[in-house]
Amino acid sequence: MKEAHVDADTNVTLHDVPIPELNDPHQILIKVIVAGCNPKDWKMPAGMLVTIGLCDNSGDDVAGIVYAVGSDVREFRPGDRVAALHQLGAPHGTYAEMALVWDHTTFHIGDRSFEEAAAMPMAYYMASIGLFGMLRLPMMWQRPHGEERSMPLVIYGASGAVGSAAVQLAMNAGFHPLVCIAGGSGPSVVQPLIDSSKGDVVLDYREGSERLVENMKAALGRHELHHAFDCVSEKGSSANICRVLQPGGQISLVLPSRVRDVPSGFEVTTTMAGNLWPGFKNKSDTHGAMSLAGGIEFGHCYSRLLGYWFSERKLRVHSPEVVEGGLLGVEKALKDLREGRNHGVKYVVRVRDTPGLE
Repeated sequence: MKEAHVDADTNVTLHDVPIPELNDPHQILIKVIVAGCNPKDWKMPAGMLVTIGLCDNSGDDVAGIVYAVGSDVREFRPGDRVAALHQLGAPHGTYAEMALVWDHTTFHIGDRSFEEAAAMPMAYYMASIGLFGMLRLPMMWQRPHGEERSMPLVIYGASGAVGSAAVQLAMNAGFHPLVCIAGGSGPSVVQPLIDSSKGDVVLDYREGSERLVENMKAALGRHELHHAFDCVSEKGSSANICRVLQPGGQISLVLPSRVRDVPSGFEVTTTMAGNLWPGFKNKSDTHGAMSLAGGIEFGHCYSRLLGYWFSERKLRVHSPEVVEGGLLGVEKALKDLREGRNHGVKYVVRVRDTPGLE
């Protein structure tokens, strides 16, 4: 089969490699229809991610058709339309004709398009881990019967892939008021996702830190803020949040290197997708708490919920944009991500568009 390799300079080359074989009873072999592109996919080959090992095929988001399943896979069978998150840093990633994934990070996609589905896995698993794993926010069934008390939440970077996923998961789980921070065209992206009648707002960080903090306090009103998800984790985002967060409150970041930016007196964690597989652990005391107990069990539970909400159209994906050239188009997509040229879109590639495929 053909497989795309990404080097340290974000150049992409195609290689002929053997089709992966199932080597664990819980693995699934997927025929890749569409692969999604993430910033991690160029950062890993460039040696910028200390928590993830190196592999030539760095793709992790996939939507396609189940080709084969391990002996202990019970919820999927050949021919199923699925999406999955490939194990970060492991061989046989999604920039190929076939990808090897695990059953606990795979979900059914119903009749949704492969392009939409390929834009989901990394962002929505990250958002799930951040909200329900690291911040330990309760689902609707974990609250007293009939209780609809307010549970405010700040989501910084709400127009990005992870941020918009977090907004939608929070909405479905019933958290309000949501104070969503965005910039550029972000407010117009986030506004349709929230419920203004329940106090949800979108604030623009471009007005400056002082004005943003004032607006956050005004949006919260009489509510105390005890939880925040920082999907930016740079350029002063955490400092702005902590000026509103209650002492001892919880904040989770997506960049482990920025934990030091959080003042003392708060419970800080880092949200990492690697928590979904055994063996992932915090490799440096400077990165704060990153471990999540029961990653496989967490993955099984939230994969089913994500698949259900996605199939029922309770989730909108982050505007997938198809990059031409199939697997060769991965280079343009990742270089655009590296240069920050993507705005409000999620790059995906169709494998069938790769030149020279039979």
